[in-house]
Amino acid sequence: MRARHALAAQALDVRVEPGRKFWGWAGRTLGAPARTTTGQPAWLRLVSAPEDKASGKL
Repeated sequence: MRARHALAAQALDVRVEPGRKFWGWAGRTLGAPARTTTGQPAWLRLVSAPEDKASGKL
């Protein structure tokens, strides 16, 4: 999940603040404060779910 979070940050061209990652519900989400290339604050959250539950509630 950490590796995929880093790949998502790279793909979206945001910089995640080091050491500030937060695990969410049942370890299915990983979020962190981030900054865009222009310095705007953002939040990057990755959700992991089985394919058949991808469109349901978390």
